[in-house]
Amino acid sequence: MHSLLQQVIFYLFAGLTVFSALMVITQNNPVRCVLFLVLAFLSSSVLWLLVQAEFLALILVLVYVGAVMTLFLFVVMMLNIDIESMKKEMMKRLPLGLILVALLVSLLHIALPKHAFHSSVETSLSARTETHTLLATATESTTPLSDTEQLGMVLYTQYGFAFELAAVILLVAIVAAITLAHRAPVRSKRQSILQQIMTQRNERVKLVEMKAEK
Repeated sequence: MHSLLQQVIFYLFAGLTVFSALMVITQNNPVRCVLFLVLAFLSSSVLWLLVQAEFLALILVLVYVGAVMTLFLFVVMMLNIDIESMKKEMMKRLPLGLILVALLVSLLHIALPKHAFHSSVETSLSARTETHTLLATATESTTPLSDTEQLGMVLYTQYGFAFELAAVILLVAIVAAITLAHRAPVRSKRQSILQQIMTQRNERVKLVEMKAEK
């Protein structure tokens, strides 16, 4: 009964995570995208709790949902993004984006070791066994490892490719955020010094006739 309840909770929140992630990339309103991303983080934290990773679940809620996503929400609301002009600019720069994606994929392909995707289940199980052996050996030493060191050993050995992929995604997100923040405003009023200097004397003051109110 207990395992059945865990499976129900897992499939429920896993489906909610996938649904909210799809809504993030399909919504036109950027504020809704940020809110759906917050929902994805919350449902992912429940999945972390199911695998007894309470530290990661709390960090995901406190740091990302409580601080980072709140900052993103305020920044997106202050940017006042014009959806129509953004779509036009996106279509113009789509070939350049595809070229950059192809370059990143080729770099990842070169960085990956050979036969990375041809490893069988036995190979992955042996890798996990070696990782657990390293953890056990380090634990039996005179200085026991902390939770951060154990997490780093697993992260940089067994999940190295996933870690590098997440780093690339975060790099692309940082570049996109900087581009949005430093883009030129479209509908803002600016002062033209050249037009002020070249103005004629008769253009400085205009007399307008208005009908008197009865």
